[in-house]
Amino acid sequence: MRRDARLPIALLLAAALGGCAATPAHRPSAIVEVPAVPDKQWQRLIVAEDSDRLATFGTLWSTALAAATPRFAAALAREGALLDPARALGHPALPPGSYRCRVVKLGGEGRRVPAYRTFPATFCYIGGEGTGQSFTKQTGTERPSGWLYPDDDTRFIFLGAYAEGNAKAPIYGAERGRSALGVVVRIAPFRWRLTLAPVDRSALLTVYEITPVPAEQQLAEHE
Repeated sequence: MRRDARLPIALLLAAALGGCAATPAHRPSAIVEVPAVPDKQWQRLIVAEDSDRLATFGTLWSTALAAATPRFAAALAREGALLDPARALGHPALPPGSYRCRVVKLGGEGRRVPAYRTFPATFCYIGGEGTGQSFTKQTGTERPSGWLYPDDDTRFIFLGAYAEGNAKAPIYGAERGRSALGVVVRIAPFRWRLTLAPVDRSALLTVYEITPVPAEQQLAEHE
């Protein structure tokens, strides 16, 4: 009885192929890049009462819009994305430079205060210092100033303080009752929104519509 000479060769090939399949270096693999989580520095800086206020921003939006809707429904609709609390696009960082900040106030204390008020645009300035960004409202009676901290890929947290008279704003958290707390998002190309929760009860929410100023019209940083 003749043995099949091809059998040992077939066995050797099978063993060789099996060994290749078992070698880790030849196994297919997928490489997944995990995006870096932003350092939420604002969480280490925010004072307790402002942390509580920040947690209520969603409720403040609902209450403020509800207060203004019966009488000012048409005006709210014309504002479009500016007064849409869900509107928040990616890449929210503002390039350094001068901006116009138009102010809209929603809600107010007492029946004599309209639930929707808008004011002419004033100048604001975004400064870039190292890896941080500063925000200063340069003109107008209400002049918050402070720093913008990244929170996620759609918003920045603003921690600052309000200036009084001709004096500069104090450092955030230094003077009780002067803190300025806000959220910055991008709502359209070259259009941002800063939402502030006022501490003086002049409104439930103060909303800044932030748009770039043409280079020839920009104020200097400290004007």
